[in-house]
Amino acid sequence: MKTKFDDIVKIKKNEIEKIERNIQKINSSINMLKEKIEELNLKLSSFSFPKQGNFSEFNQYKILQNVLIKEMDNFKNQITILENRKKEILQEYKKAHIEYEKMKYLQTEEIKKILKKQKQKEQIDMDEIAILLRQKNERK
Repeated sequence: MKTKFDDIVKIKKNEIEKIERNIQKINSSINMLKEKIEELNLKLSSFSFPKQGNFSEFNQYKILQNVLIKEMDNFKNQITILENRKKEILQEYKKAHIEYEKMKYLQTEEIKKILKKQKQKEQIDMDEIAILLRQKNERK
C-alpha cells in the first residue's frame, strides 16, 4: 500500500545502510592496522641485540628499532583517530535510526488509517447492497 511516507522511509533506510557501510569500513581499517602493529611487534621481538661488533652495527639496530616503534605509534594514532570517527558515526547512526523508526511508525499509522477508511467504505457498500436486496425482495 502506497503512502506519503514511503519515499521518506526509503531514504532514511538508505541513510542507515550508508552509515553501516562506513562503520564496516572503519572496523576493517582498524583491524588491518592492528594486524600491521602485530607484524611490527613480531619483527621487533625477532631482532636481537648484537653481542659483538662495532658501534655502527649497534647504532643501525637502534635506528631500525626506533623506526619500527615510530611506525607502530603512527598506526596506533591512526587507530585512535578511526575509533573517534567511529564514535561520531555511531552517534549519527543512532540519530538516523531514530528518524527511520519515526517515519516507519508514521507510515504504519497512515496504512492503518487507509485500511480503516477502506473497511468503512466496504461496510457502507455492503449496507447499500443489503438495503437494495431487501427492497427488491419486499417488492416481490
